[in-house]
Amino acid sequence: MKKEVTPRNVLMIGPTGCGKTEIARRMADLANAPFIKLEATKFTEVGYHGRDVDSIIRDLVDVGIQQVKKIKTKELKGEAEIIVKERILDILTGPNRDKTSRESFRTLLESGGLDEQEIEVDVPIGAGDKNSGMFAMGGNGNEGGNNPNIAAMNDFLSKVAGAGGGMGGKKSPPTERKKMTVEEAKEVIMQIEIENMLENFDLKKEAILAVEQKGIVFIDEIDKICSSRDSMMKSADASAEGVQRDLLPLVEGTTISTKYGN
Repeated sequence: MKKEVTPRNVLMIGPTGCGKTEIARRMADLANAPFIKLEATKFTEVGYHGRDVDSIIRDLVDVGIQQVKKIKTKELKGEAEIIVKERILDILTGPNRDKTSRESFRTLLESGGLDEQEIEVDVPIGAGDKNSGMFAMGGNGNEGGNNPNIAAMNDFLSKVAGAGGGMGGKKSPPTERKKMTVEEAKEVIMQIEIENMLENFDLKKEAILAVEQKGIVFIDEIDKICSSRDSMMKSADASAEGVQRDLLPLVEGTTISTKYGN
């Protein structure tokens, strides 16, 4: 029977504000499923200027990536906290400090007695700047990001920039030394360590699997693109019958190309 009910489509009818979106959102939370809400009237049929319906799934995969990353981060936080403590102790005590002194610093660190002390930490240069000054293809709008070829090229350029432009093998990103309090350093080092740990997981594969198996797309105002064939002949609306036709493969099941894979 499982094949007969896949994909699972639910038609919800009711006035504005009756809770249709909230029901769908809570279903997604219960199932821990990637969820996206959109308005049918925001899309145009293929060949017209605007967003086509394939971008719905690409956006959903982006949501899936963030969701998987969030879940993994939560799982790895305990392990990362231990590493953070050891790194801060290395900075505070130095490599040649005896074990007794290190344990004294550890007690102070865990009790919060060192939170206001300033230390120097090596952090990646331009950690908050994704492109690090590299030219981004696809313009300033969302259309470039929704094109999987352009998005993949931007991702490649970002990786090259992060590796200092080197093409041979994986390189650590350049770092700079910053002065901050121990309390601030805990958060900064935590982010760095979790990012390093996440590299050991195939987040893209897990996100695509989550989207395929349990992703939820909530299409609002779908009645606005539904009208009779006679009225269609009198109208040149690119968000009407063409969008209905383009949505059918998504409803029935299809393969969409994204920057993370099909």
